[in-house]
Amino acid sequence: MRNIIFIAMLLLMAASGCVIVDMGAGGANKAPVVVKFSVSPDSIGPGEAAILSWEVQNASSISIDPGIPAAASAGAEKVAPAATTTYILTASNNAGSTRSTALLTVAGTGVIPQTPASGLPVITFFSASPSNISPGASSVLSWTTSNATGVKISDIGNVGTSGTTSVSPASTTNYVLEATNGLSSVSASTVVFVVGASSPPPTSLSLPTILSFTASPSTVTAGGSTVLSWGTLNATSASIAGVGPVDVSGSLAVNTTGTGSITFSLTATNSAGNSYANTTIYVSAAAPPPTPAGSRPVAALYVSPSSITPGSAATLGWMTSGASSIVIDNGVKSLVGITGASGTATVYPTSTTTYTLTATNLYGSTYDSKVLVVAAAPPPYGSLPVAALYLSTSNVPAGGSATLSWMTSGATSIVIDNGAKSLLGVSGASGSVNVSPTSTTTYTLTATNSYGSSYASKVLTVY
Repeated sequence: MRNIIFIAMLLLMAASGCVIVDMGAGGANKAPVVVKFSVSPDSIGPGEAAILSWEVQNASSISIDPGIPAAASAGAEKVAPAATTTYILTASNNAGSTRSTALLTVAGTGVIPQTPASGLPVITFFSASPSNISPGASSVLSWTTSNATGVKISDIGNVGTSGTTSVSPASTTNYVLEATNGLSSVSASTVVFVVGASSPPPTSLSLPTILSFTASPSTVTAGGSTVLSWGTLNATSASIAGVGPVDVSGSLAVNTTGTGSITFSLTATNSAGNSYANTTIYVSAAAPPPTPAGSRPVAALYVSPSSITPGSAATLGWMTSGASSIVIDNGVKSLVGITGASGTATVYPTSTTTYTLTATNLYGSTYDSKVLVVAAAPPPYGSLPVAALYLSTSNVPAGGSATLSWMTSGATSIVIDNGAKSLLGVSGASGSVNVSPTSTTTYTLTATNSYGSSYASKVLTVY
Protein backbone atom coordinates (compact mmCIF):
# COMPACT_ATOMS: atom_id res chain seq x y z
CA MET A 1 0.00 0.00 0.00
CA ARG A 2 1.35 3.40 -0.89
CA ASN A 3 1.93 6.11 1.71
CA ILE A 4 -1.12 8.21 2.53
CA ILE A 5 -1.21 11.19 0.24
CA PHE A 6 -3.21 14.40 0.27
CA ILE A 7 -5.54 15.10 -2.63
CA ALA A 8 -6.12 18.74 -3.56
CA MET A 9 -9.73 18.26 -4.69
CA LEU A 10 -9.03 18.42 -8.41
CA LEU A 11 -12.62 17.30 -8.98
CA LEU A 12 -15.11 20.13 -9.43
CA MET A 13 -17.52 20.54 -6.50
CA ALA A 14 -20.65 22.66 -6.13
CA ALA A 15 -21.19 25.05 -3.22
CA SER A 16 -23.30 22.38 -1.58
CA GLY A 17 -20.36 20.06 -1.66
CA CYS A 18 -21.62 17.82 -4.48
CA VAL A 19 -19.42 16.87 -7.42
CA ILE A 20 -20.48 18.54 -10.68
CA VAL A 21 -20.53 16.31 -13.76
CA ASP A 22 -20.80 17.82 -17.26
CA MET A 23 -24.38 17.29 -18.41
CA GLY A 24 -23.38 17.57 -22.05
CA ALA A 25 -25.19 19.72 -24.58
CA GLY A 26 -24.88 17.07 -27.26
CA GLY A 27 -27.84 15.07 -25.91
CA ALA A 28 -30.38 17.92 -25.97
CA ASN A 29 -32.80 15.89 -28.14
CA LYS A 30 -32.73 12.83 -25.86
CA ALA A 31 -34.69 12.38 -22.64
CA PRO A 32 -32.59 12.48 -19.45
CA VAL A 33 -31.23 9.19 -18.11
CA VAL A 34 -31.14 8.43 -14.37
CA VAL A 35 -28.06 6.20 -14.06
CA LYS A 36 -28.35 5.86 -10.27
CA PHE A 37 -30.70 7.07 -7.53
CA SER A 38 -30.48 5.28 -4.18
CA VAL A 39 -30.37 5.73 -0.42
CA SER A 40 -27.97 3.88 1.90
CA PRO A 41 -28.88 2.41 4.26
CA ASP A 42 -32.51 2.09 3.13
CA SER A 43 -33.77 1.58 6.70
CA ILE A 44 -32.80 3.68 9.77
CA GLY A 45 -34.02 4.35 13.29
CA PRO A 46 -35.49 7.67 14.51
CA GLY A 47 -32.79 10.34 14.72
CA GLU A 48 -30.39 8.41 12.48
CA ALA A 49 -29.21 9.52 9.02
CA ALA A 50 -28.64 8.00 5.56
CA ILE A 51 -26.86 9.10 2.38
CA LEU A 52 -28.98 9.88 -0.71
CA SER A 53 -26.85 9.56 -3.89
CA TRP A 54 -27.61 10.05 -7.57
CA GLU A 55 -26.13 10.29 -11.07
CA VAL A 56 -28.03 11.72 -14.06
CA GLN A 57 -27.04 12.16 -17.70
CA ASN A 58 -28.34 14.58 -20.34
CA ALA A 59 -30.43 16.80 -18.01
CA SER A 60 -30.65 20.59 -17.96
CA SER A 61 -32.32 20.70 -14.52
CA ILE A 62 -32.57 18.24 -11.62
CA SER A 63 -34.63 18.42 -8.43
CA ILE A 64 -35.15 16.00 -5.56
CA ASP A 65 -38.34 16.23 -3.51
CA PRO A 66 -38.32 16.75 -0.59
CA GLY A 67 -35.37 18.96 0.25
CA ILE A 68 -33.22 19.59 -2.86
CA PRO A 69 -34.93 21.97 -5.33
CA ALA A 70 -31.81 22.27 -7.52
CA ALA A 71 -29.25 19.44 -7.69
CA ALA A 72 -26.01 18.77 -9.59
CA SER A 73 -25.97 15.95 -12.15
CA ALA A 74 -24.16 13.70 -9.65
CA GLY A 75 -23.77 13.92 -5.91
CA ALA A 76 -24.77 12.79 -2.44
CA GLU A 77 -26.61 14.39 0.49
CA LYS A 78 -27.07 13.39 4.12
CA VAL A 79 -30.78 13.03 4.99
CA ALA A 80 -32.43 12.40 8.36
CA PRO A 81 -36.24 12.43 7.95
CA ALA A 82 -38.48 12.09 10.99
CA ALA A 83 -40.71 9.54 9.23
CA THR A 84 -40.58 7.06 6.36
CA THR A 85 -40.06 9.13 3.17
CA THR A 86 -40.18 8.50 -0.59
CA TYR A 87 -37.63 10.76 -2.34
CA ILE A 88 -38.53 11.65 -5.95
CA LEU A 89 -35.81 12.74 -8.41
CA THR A 90 -37.02 14.67 -11.48
CA ALA A 91 -34.55 15.21 -14.35
CA SER A 92 -35.66 17.47 -17.23
CA ASN A 93 -34.47 18.87 -20.55
CA ASN A 94 -36.13 20.13 -23.74
CA ALA A 95 -37.04 16.56 -24.71
CA GLY A 96 -39.03 15.85 -21.53
CA SER A 97 -38.66 14.59 -17.97
CA THR A 98 -37.56 11.37 -16.27
CA ARG A 99 -38.42 10.48 -12.68
CA SER A 100 -36.97 7.97 -10.23
CA THR A 101 -37.76 7.24 -6.58
CA ALA A 102 -35.90 5.99 -3.50
CA LEU A 103 -37.64 4.83 -0.31
CA LEU A 104 -36.06 5.48 3.13
CA THR A 105 -37.85 3.60 5.93
CA VAL A 106 -37.68 5.10 9.43
CA ALA A 107 -38.41 2.32 11.92
CA GLY A 108 -41.31 2.82 14.30
CA THR A 109 -42.88 5.73 12.40
CA GLY A 110 -46.01 3.92 11.25
CA VAL A 111 -47.35 2.97 7.83
CA ILE A 112 -45.24 3.79 4.78
CA PRO A 113 -46.70 6.93 3.14
CA GLN A 114 -48.84 6.42 0.07
CA THR A 115 -48.14 7.82 -3.39
CA PRO A 116 -47.56 11.62 -3.38
CA ALA A 117 -50.55 13.90 -3.84
CA SER A 118 -49.59 14.30 -7.52
CA GLY A 119 -51.04 10.81 -8.10
CA LEU A 120 -47.86 9.58 -9.79
CA PRO A 121 -47.02 5.89 -9.55
CA VAL A 122 -43.85 5.29 -7.56
CA ILE A 123 -40.79 3.29 -8.67
CA THR A 124 -39.31 2.26 -5.32
CA PHE A 125 -36.37 0.30 -6.72
CA PHE A 126 -34.85 -0.52 -10.13
CA SER A 127 -31.32 -1.90 -10.50
CA ALA A 128 -29.13 -4.42 -12.33
CA SER A 129 -26.94 -6.93 -10.48
CA PRO A 130 -24.20 -7.25 -11.47
CA SER A 131 -24.02 -4.00 -13.44
CA ASN A 132 -20.83 -5.08 -15.27
CA ILE A 133 -20.86 -8.38 -17.22
CA SER A 134 -18.77 -10.13 -19.84
CA PRO A 135 -20.20 -10.98 -23.30
CA GLY A 136 -22.59 -13.93 -22.97
CA ALA A 137 -23.02 -13.49 -19.21
CA SER A 138 -26.28 -12.50 -17.45
CA SER A 139 -27.43 -9.72 -15.15
CA VAL A 140 -30.61 -9.71 -13.02
CA LEU A 141 -32.93 -6.69 -13.31
CA SER A 142 -34.94 -6.15 -10.10
CA TRP A 143 -37.75 -3.65 -9.52
CA THR A 144 -40.57 -2.73 -7.16
CA THR A 145 -43.34 -0.19 -7.78
CA SER A 146 -46.47 1.06 -6.06
CA ASN A 147 -49.67 2.70 -7.28
CA ALA A 148 -48.96 1.44 -10.83
CA THR A 149 -51.46 -0.37 -13.07
CA GLY A 150 -48.93 -1.19 -15.79
CA VAL A 151 -45.15 -1.61 -15.95
CA LYS A 152 -42.89 -2.22 -18.96
CA ILE A 153 -39.13 -2.34 -19.54
CA SER A 154 -37.43 -1.33 -22.78
CA ASP A 155 -36.19 -4.31 -24.87
CA ILE A 156 -38.33 -6.62 -22.70
CA GLY A 157 -41.95 -5.43 -22.82
CA ASN A 158 -44.72 -5.63 -20.23
CA VAL A 159 -43.75 -7.02 -16.79
CA GLY A 160 -45.30 -7.33 -13.33
CA THR A 161 -45.51 -4.34 -10.99
CA SER A 162 -42.62 -5.88 -9.00
CA GLY A 163 -40.24 -8.69 -9.87
CA THR A 164 -36.95 -9.81 -11.38
CA THR A 165 -35.79 -10.96 -14.81
CA SER A 166 -32.48 -12.12 -16.26
CA VAL A 167 -30.98 -10.29 -19.27
CA SER A 168 -27.93 -11.06 -21.45
CA PRO A 169 -27.35 -8.02 -23.69
CA ALA A 170 -24.71 -8.30 -26.41
CA SER A 171 -23.50 -4.75 -25.74
CA THR A 172 -23.84 -2.09 -23.03
CA THR A 173 -27.59 -1.39 -22.67
CA ASN A 174 -29.63 1.24 -20.82
CA TYR A 175 -32.87 -0.40 -19.62
CA VAL A 176 -35.74 2.04 -19.00
CA LEU A 177 -38.61 1.00 -16.71
CA GLU A 178 -41.91 2.89 -17.13
CA ALA A 179 -44.68 2.63 -14.53
CA THR A 180 -48.15 3.99 -15.40
CA ASN A 181 -51.60 4.40 -13.91
CA GLY A 182 -54.74 6.23 -14.98
CA LEU A 183 -53.27 9.61 -14.02
CA SER A 184 -49.68 9.67 -15.20
CA SER A 185 -46.44 7.74 -15.65
CA VAL A 186 -42.89 7.78 -14.26
CA SER A 187 -39.71 6.13 -15.47
CA ALA A 188 -36.31 5.08 -14.16
CA SER A 189 -33.28 3.55 -15.83
CA THR A 190 -30.35 1.29 -15.05
CA VAL A 191 -27.36 0.42 -17.23
CA VAL A 192 -25.82 -3.03 -17.82
CA PHE A 193 -22.24 -2.57 -19.03
CA VAL A 194 -20.88 -5.34 -21.27
CA VAL A 195 -17.09 -5.21 -21.03
CA GLY A 196 -14.10 -7.45 -21.74
CA ALA A 197 -14.37 -11.16 -22.41
CA SER A 198 -14.59 -14.07 -19.96
CA SER A 199 -13.31 -17.02 -22.02
CA PRO A 200 -11.15 -17.54 -24.01
CA PRO A 201 -8.65 -14.99 -22.65
CA PRO A 202 -9.01 -11.52 -24.15
CA THR A 203 -6.98 -10.85 -27.28
CA SER A 204 -4.86 -7.76 -27.85
CA LEU A 205 -7.86 -6.20 -29.61
CA SER A 206 -10.12 -6.36 -26.51
CA LEU A 207 -10.47 -3.42 -24.14
CA PRO A 208 -9.20 -4.02 -20.58
CA THR A 209 -11.74 -5.11 -17.96
CA ILE A 210 -12.09 -3.28 -14.64
CA LEU A 211 -13.06 -6.06 -12.23
CA SER A 212 -13.65 -3.75 -9.24
CA PHE A 213 -13.07 -0.17 -8.03
CA THR A 214 -14.16 0.67 -4.48
CA ALA A 215 -13.54 3.16 -1.65
CA SER A 216 -13.71 2.04 1.99
CA PRO A 217 -15.02 3.70 4.02
CA SER A 218 -17.34 5.54 1.64
CA THR A 219 -18.24 8.17 4.27
CA VAL A 220 -15.46 10.06 6.12
CA THR A 221 -15.07 13.30 8.05
CA ALA A 222 -13.07 16.19 6.58
CA GLY A 223 -9.35 15.41 6.78
CA GLY A 224 -10.02 11.69 7.20
CA SER A 225 -8.78 8.98 4.87
CA THR A 226 -10.30 6.28 2.66
CA VAL A 227 -8.70 3.30 0.92
CA LEU A 228 -9.17 2.98 -2.84
CA SER A 229 -8.95 -0.63 -4.06
CA TRP A 230 -9.09 -1.81 -7.67
CA GLY A 231 -8.50 -4.81 -9.90
CA THR A 232 -8.18 -4.99 -13.69
CA LEU A 233 -7.79 -7.68 -16.34
CA ASN A 234 -5.77 -7.37 -19.57
CA ALA A 235 -4.60 -3.83 -18.74
CA THR A 236 -1.05 -2.66 -19.43
CA SER A 237 -1.34 0.56 -17.37
CA ALA A 238 -3.79 2.38 -15.11
CA SER A 239 -4.27 5.83 -13.60
CA ILE A 240 -6.61 7.59 -11.16
CA ALA A 241 -7.67 11.19 -11.85
CA GLY A 242 -6.04 13.54 -9.34
CA VAL A 243 -3.60 10.83 -8.22
CA GLY A 244 -1.72 9.87 -11.41
CA PRO A 245 -0.35 6.52 -12.64
CA VAL A 246 -1.01 3.49 -10.41
CA ASP A 247 -0.49 -0.27 -10.61
CA VAL A 248 -3.01 -2.17 -12.77
CA SER A 249 -4.34 -3.74 -9.54
CA GLY A 250 -3.76 -2.59 -5.98
CA SER A 251 -4.88 -0.27 -3.21
CA LEU A 252 -4.04 3.25 -2.10
CA ALA A 253 -4.93 5.31 1.00
CA VAL A 254 -5.85 8.94 0.35
CA ASN A 255 -6.62 11.83 2.68
CA THR A 256 -9.45 14.28 1.98
CA THR A 257 -9.93 18.03 2.29
CA GLY A 258 -13.13 20.06 2.02
CA THR A 259 -16.61 18.56 2.29
CA GLY A 260 -19.22 16.99 0.02
CA SER A 261 -18.96 14.26 -2.62
CA ILE A 262 -15.65 13.23 -4.22
CA THR A 263 -15.73 11.01 -7.28
CA PHE A 264 -12.54 9.11 -8.12
CA SER A 265 -12.13 8.03 -11.78
CA LEU A 266 -10.02 4.98 -12.71
CA THR A 267 -8.73 4.53 -16.28
CA ALA A 268 -7.37 1.13 -17.42
CA THR A 269 -5.44 1.10 -20.71
CA ASN A 270 -4.08 -1.36 -23.25
CA SER A 271 -3.34 -1.28 -26.99
CA ALA A 272 -7.06 -1.49 -27.81
CA GLY A 273 -8.01 1.62 -25.81
CA ASN A 274 -9.34 2.63 -22.40
CA SER A 275 -11.94 1.38 -19.92
CA TYR A 276 -13.30 3.55 -17.10
CA ALA A 277 -14.89 3.17 -13.64
CA ASN A 278 -15.90 5.63 -10.91
CA THR A 279 -16.34 5.37 -7.14
CA THR A 280 -17.69 8.14 -4.90
CA ILE A 281 -17.18 9.00 -1.23
CA TYR A 282 -19.01 11.55 0.94
CA VAL A 283 -16.97 13.87 3.17
CA SER A 284 -18.94 15.26 6.13
CA ALA A 285 -18.12 18.62 7.67
CA ALA A 286 -17.29 17.25 11.12
CA ALA A 287 -17.56 14.18 13.31
CA PRO A 288 -21.14 13.00 13.94
CA PRO A 289 -22.91 15.27 16.44
CA PRO A 290 -23.47 13.93 19.95
CA THR A 291 -26.34 11.47 20.12
CA PRO A 292 -29.47 13.14 21.59
CA ALA A 293 -30.36 12.16 25.15
CA GLY A 294 -32.57 9.10 25.19
CA SER A 295 -31.16 7.51 22.01
CA ARG A 296 -29.05 4.47 21.42
CA PRO A 297 -25.56 5.14 20.01
CA VAL A 298 -24.65 5.34 16.31
CA ALA A 299 -22.21 2.67 15.06
CA ALA A 300 -20.56 1.90 11.71
CA LEU A 301 -17.97 -0.80 10.91
CA TYR A 302 -15.79 -1.05 7.79
CA VAL A 303 -13.37 -3.68 6.45
CA SER A 304 -10.79 -3.16 3.69
CA PRO A 305 -10.30 -5.12 1.58
CA SER A 306 -13.41 -7.30 1.88
CA SER A 307 -11.64 -10.40 0.58
CA ILE A 308 -8.10 -11.65 1.27
CA THR A 309 -6.01 -14.77 0.71
CA PRO A 310 -4.81 -16.90 3.67
CA GLY A 311 -1.96 -15.18 5.54
CA SER A 312 -2.88 -11.68 4.33
CA ALA A 313 -3.97 -8.73 6.46
CA ALA A 314 -7.06 -6.50 6.38
CA THR A 315 -7.98 -3.27 8.17
CA LEU A 316 -11.07 -2.89 10.37
CA GLY A 317 -12.28 0.68 10.87
CA TRP A 318 -15.04 1.88 13.20
CA MET A 319 -16.94 5.12 13.88
CA THR A 320 -19.36 5.60 16.78
CA SER A 321 -21.25 8.43 18.46
CA GLY A 322 -22.91 8.54 21.88
CA ALA A 323 -21.43 5.22 23.10
CA SER A 324 -20.13 4.64 26.61
CA SER A 325 -18.39 1.41 25.56
CA ILE A 326 -17.56 -0.39 22.30
CA VAL A 327 -16.55 -3.97 21.51
CA ILE A 328 -15.62 -5.72 18.25
CA ASP A 329 -15.71 -9.52 18.26
CA ASN A 330 -14.90 -12.13 15.63
CA GLY A 331 -17.57 -14.62 16.69
CA VAL A 332 -15.20 -16.33 19.16
CA LYS A 333 -13.73 -13.57 21.32
CA SER A 334 -13.44 -9.79 21.57
CA LEU A 335 -10.55 -8.12 19.76
CA VAL A 336 -7.78 -6.43 21.73
CA GLY A 337 -7.01 -2.72 21.32
CA ILE A 338 -10.51 -1.54 20.41
CA THR A 339 -10.84 1.82 22.18
CA GLY A 340 -12.03 5.32 21.34
CA ALA A 341 -15.09 6.52 19.45
CA SER A 342 -13.35 5.73 16.15
CA GLY A 343 -10.19 3.99 15.01
CA THR A 344 -8.65 1.14 13.02
CA ALA A 345 -7.18 -2.29 13.75
CA THR A 346 -5.31 -4.83 11.62
CA VAL A 347 -6.60 -8.42 11.52
CA TYR A 348 -5.14 -11.65 10.11
CA PRO A 349 -7.98 -14.22 10.04
CA THR A 350 -7.20 -17.71 8.73
CA SER A 351 -10.78 -18.34 7.58
CA THR A 352 -13.79 -16.31 6.54
CA THR A 353 -14.86 -14.28 9.61
CA THR A 354 -17.83 -12.09 10.60
CA TYR A 355 -16.78 -9.10 12.70
CA THR A 356 -19.49 -7.42 14.84
CA LEU A 357 -19.23 -3.94 16.38
CA THR A 358 -21.35 -3.42 19.53
CA ALA A 359 -21.73 0.19 20.74
CA THR A 360 -23.53 0.58 24.09
CA ASN A 361 -24.87 3.39 26.24
CA LEU A 362 -27.51 3.82 28.95
CA TYR A 363 -30.32 3.41 26.42
CA GLY A 364 -29.16 0.18 24.75
CA SER A 365 -26.80 -1.16 22.08
CA THR A 366 -26.35 -0.67 18.33
CA TYR A 367 -24.72 -3.32 16.11
CA ASP A 368 -22.99 -3.40 12.73
CA SER A 369 -21.38 -6.45 11.12
CA LYS A 370 -19.02 -7.02 8.19
CA VAL A 371 -17.78 -10.27 6.63
CA LEU A 372 -14.09 -10.67 5.71
CA VAL A 373 -13.76 -13.44 3.14
CA VAL A 374 -10.60 -15.56 3.34
CA ALA A 375 -10.21 -17.69 0.24
CA ALA A 376 -7.64 -18.85 -2.26
CA ALA A 377 -7.11 -16.49 -5.18
CA PRO A 378 -10.01 -16.90 -7.66
CA PRO A 379 -9.42 -18.45 -11.09
CA PRO A 380 -8.48 -15.88 -13.76
CA TYR A 381 -11.86 -16.04 -15.51
CA GLY A 382 -15.40 -16.38 -14.26
CA SER A 383 -17.20 -14.51 -11.48
CA LEU A 384 -18.25 -15.10 -7.90
CA PRO A 385 -22.02 -15.10 -7.40
CA VAL A 386 -23.84 -11.91 -6.40
CA ALA A 387 -25.54 -12.00 -2.98
CA ALA A 388 -27.81 -9.46 -1.26
CA LEU A 389 -29.71 -9.80 2.04
CA TYR A 390 -32.51 -7.54 3.32
CA LEU A 391 -34.58 -7.13 6.53
CA SER A 392 -38.03 -5.52 6.54
CA THR A 393 -36.99 -3.76 9.78
CA SER A 394 -33.73 -3.60 11.73
CA ASN A 395 -35.42 -3.57 15.19
CA VAL A 396 -38.23 -5.72 16.67
CA PRO A 397 -39.60 -6.07 20.22
CA ALA A 398 -39.20 -9.36 22.09
CA GLY A 399 -41.68 -11.80 20.54
CA GLY A 400 -41.89 -9.79 17.30
CA SER A 401 -40.99 -10.95 13.80
CA ALA A 402 -39.41 -9.56 10.63
CA THR A 403 -39.18 -10.63 6.98
CA LEU A 404 -35.73 -11.74 5.81
CA SER A 405 -35.36 -11.52 1.99
CA TRP A 406 -32.53 -12.59 -0.27
CA MET A 407 -31.51 -12.09 -3.89
CA THR A 408 -28.67 -13.90 -5.67
CA SER A 409 -27.31 -14.28 -9.18
CA GLY A 410 -24.95 -16.93 -10.57
CA ALA A 411 -25.09 -19.17 -7.46
CA THR A 412 -25.36 -22.97 -7.51
CA SER A 413 -26.26 -23.14 -3.82
CA ILE A 414 -27.35 -20.72 -1.09
CA VAL A 415 -27.51 -20.96 2.73
CA ILE A 416 -28.70 -18.48 5.37
CA ASP A 417 -27.64 -19.12 8.98
CA ASN A 418 -28.36 -17.32 12.26
CA GLY A 419 -24.98 -18.02 13.83
CA ALA A 420 -26.17 -21.32 15.32
CA LYS A 421 -27.78 -23.25 12.45
CA SER A 422 -29.00 -22.90 8.88
CA LEU A 423 -32.56 -21.60 8.32
CA LEU A 424 -35.22 -23.81 6.77
CA GLY A 425 -37.13 -22.82 3.65
CA VAL A 426 -34.21 -21.05 1.98
CA SER A 427 -34.11 -22.07 -1.68
CA GLY A 428 -34.17 -20.45 -5.11
CA ALA A 429 -32.20 -17.47 -6.40
CA SER A 430 -34.43 -15.11 -4.41
CA GLY A 431 -37.17 -15.31 -1.79
CA SER A 432 -38.10 -14.46 1.78
CA VAL A 433 -38.78 -16.09 5.17
CA ASN A 434 -40.21 -14.81 8.45
CA VAL A 435 -37.87 -14.83 11.47
CA SER A 436 -38.71 -14.38 15.17
CA PRO A 437 -35.44 -14.43 17.15
CA THR A 438 -35.50 -14.26 20.94
CA SER A 439 -32.34 -12.15 21.05
CA THR A 440 -30.33 -9.88 18.75
CA THR A 441 -29.20 -12.07 15.82
CA THR A 442 -26.79 -11.76 12.86
CA TYR A 443 -28.09 -13.49 9.70
CA THR A 444 -25.47 -14.41 7.06
CA LEU A 445 -26.24 -15.36 3.42
CA THR A 446 -23.65 -17.56 1.67
CA ALA A 447 -24.01 -17.88 -2.13
CA THR A 448 -21.62 -20.37 -3.79
CA ASN A 449 -20.59 -21.39 -7.30
CA SER A 450 -17.51 -23.07 -8.82
CA TYR A 451 -15.49 -19.85 -8.41
CA GLY A 452 -16.12 -19.44 -4.69
CA SER A 453 -18.63 -17.86 -2.31
CA SER A 454 -20.11 -14.40 -1.72
CA TYR A 455 -21.55 -13.27 1.61
CA ALA A 456 -24.04 -10.72 2.94
CA SER A 457 -25.04 -10.12 6.57
CA LYS A 458 -27.79 -8.24 8.40
CA VAL A 459 -28.33 -7.72 12.15
CA LEU A 460 -31.86 -7.86 13.63
CA THR A 461 -31.92 -6.10 17.01
CA VAL A 462 -34.38 -7.46 19.61
CA TYR A 463 -35.23 -4.91 22.31
